[in-house]
Parts: sequence; structure tokens; C-alpha cells
Amino acid sequence: MTSLATGAPARPRQRRRTIVVDGPHPIDVYVGARIRLQRVMRGLTQSELAELVGISFQSVQKYERGENRVSASRLHEFSAALGVPEQFFFDGVGGDTAAPAEAAPDHAISASEGKELHRQLAAVMSLEDKRLRGLILQLLKLLTELHPPRPAGGATPPDET
Repeated sequence: MTSLATGAPARPRQRRRTIVVDGPHPIDVYVGARIRLQRVMRGLTQSELAELVGISFQSVQKYERGENRVSASRLHEFSAALGVPEQFFFDGVGGDTAAPAEAAPDHAISASEGKELHRQLAAVMSLEDKRLRGLILQLLKLLTELHPPRPAGGATPPDET
């Protein structure tokens, strides 16, 4: 029998990533956040989206939090149900796997804030003039870039007191 040893030093095996030890992968969290964003923009509940895709609402919760990975076929089903191309879920992801976590910071909001946000978003999305809707969304994006949101629980900057 031939020897399998090539003379090269053995490399230590890397530990496999697990959700229990390492938490959800940043890309899974990012894709989940994009699913949630589009669901909210469409005015759907988790139950309604689950019914469209043919899964339980608990599964939608896990996908949105990045706890469950979205397979290619499931991503295609979400894409069809939400009326966006599959690429939408990866828009903004760079070559760096740490970038999505930084690109989509976790800003916890209360239930009442979430309802108000949904009401305001629904009002903008109900505008029939696509150009006007686009301009409003561009304005919001510009304002966010000029005044980034404060970290959750962060102190107010001195000039805003």
C-alpha cells in the first residue's frame, strides 16, 4: 500500500461554525433582515407571509432573525411571495462577511414605535405617484446618512440637549 503522507506538515482543522457557540452567521442575519424589511414594506404579517410561502409563522420568525438559514429554493419562494428578485436579499452585501452586521445595525424599537413606523411606511407606499414615492424614500435615505441613528440606549450628543 502507498503512504498517504506527503511530507507536508499537517494543518490543524478549523472548528466548524455552530449557531449555538458562534450565533447566527452575519449573512444569514442580513438576509433575514431584508426579508423582514420587504415583508413590512408590503404590509404583511409573519403569518400572512408564512401562508404565502407554505411554512409556519415560527419559521418566518427564525428566518428573519437569522436563526435558520434560507435555502435557495426557500429564498426563491420568498422572492415570489414578496415580489422582489432574489438578488434583493443580498443587495448591500460586500465581499467582507462582517460587513452585513455593520450595514444593518440592530435598532430595537418598541411595539408602539413599530406600529407607528408601519403606519407611516404604509402612507408613503400608498402614494400612487411612483416618482413622488421615490423622492420621499431618497430624502429619508439622505437624512439617515446625514444624521445616523443613535445606538440603542446611547447618550444624546451634547449639541442636542
